[in-house]
Amino acid sequence: MTPYSKLNSQGNDFILIEKHKIETKLTRDMIENYCSRDSIGCDQLFIIDTSDKSNIKCEVYNQDGSIACQCGNGIRATMLYLNKKYNLYNANIIICNRPYHSKIKDDLIYIDMGMPNFMKCPCSEHISLSSDGIITSVDDKDSNINFSFIPLSIGNEHSVVFSPNCLKNKDLISKTLKKIFGYEMNIGFIENAKEFLNNSESIVKLTVNERGAGYTESCGSGATAAAMCLFRLFELENKHEINNSNIKIQQKGGILEVTKNHLNSFELIGPSSYDGDGYLE
Repeated sequence: MTPYSKLNSQGNDFILIEKHKIETKLTRDMIENYCSRDSIGCDQLFIIDTSDKSNIKCEVYNQDGSIACQCGNGIRATMLYLNKKYNLYNANIIICNRPYHSKIKDDLIYIDMGMPNFMKCPCSEHISLSSDGIITSVDDKDSNINFSFIPLSIGNEHSVVFSPNCLKNKDLISKTLKKIFGYEMNIGFIENAKEFLNNSESIVKLTVNERGAGYTESCGSGATAAAMCLFRLFELENKHEINNSNIKIQQKGGILEVTKNHLNSFELIGPSSYDGDGYLE
C-alpha cells in the first residue's frame, strides 16, 4: 500500500506522496478520485521526489487531475513535511523545473516566490478591451459588466481583479476572463484595493477562484499575485519604488504576508499544519 500524508495551509489542503513509495502508477482518474471529497479529499495532490534533500522535485495535480505549475500554500505544506519527516529547515522545492527556495522558522514558513511577469492581454472580437500599461479594462456588453484587472505569471497564470464590487460579479467575471484568454486562469478578486492604495497599512481582502479547484479557503500563489499587483499599483500611483515592505492578505482561511525586498523578489510567509498519515486504497 502507498503511504500518504495530509497537510493543510489555512484551509487549503493537500495530499503528499513520496515518489519512491508509490506501489502502483497513479492515473489521472485515480488522482481525481483521491482528491474527491467523497474519498480522502484535497485541493491538490503532490508527488515529491526526496532523493536529493536539498532539491525536492514535485509533481502537482489539481482536483480534476490536471497538472499545476505553482502552489504557494502547497510549497509551504511540503516544507513542513520535510521538516517533520527529515528535520530539514530549508530546501529548494522545484515545480515545473522552477525552484522555490523555502525555509521554516518557528511556526512560519517562508517561500521565495521570485518576480512577476506581467502579461499582455489577448485581443477579443466580442469584448471591448482597453489597456493602460499593465492594467486591462473590460466592457462586456453581453454580460453587462465592466471591470479592471492585471494578468501576470508567477509560475502559474493569474488575473487579479481590483474593481469596486468585483466580488459580487465574480462568476460573470470568471466567465468573461475565460472567453478572453480561451482557458481557465487563477482569478483573484480584491475587495478593498482603493482602501489599500489610500492606506498601505490596510489588510487586503481577497477571494481566489483557483483553476481546477474552484473557490478555495486560501491560495498562496493568489495572495502573492494580488500583493505583486498592489505593490506595482501603489508604486505607479505614488511615483516611487517600494523596497523592503510587506502586505497582509486576508482570505477566508486566514492571513498571509507577502514581502518585497530590494531585489524586487517576493516572499510568501504563513503557517501550515500536519493533519496525519494514511494509505491509499
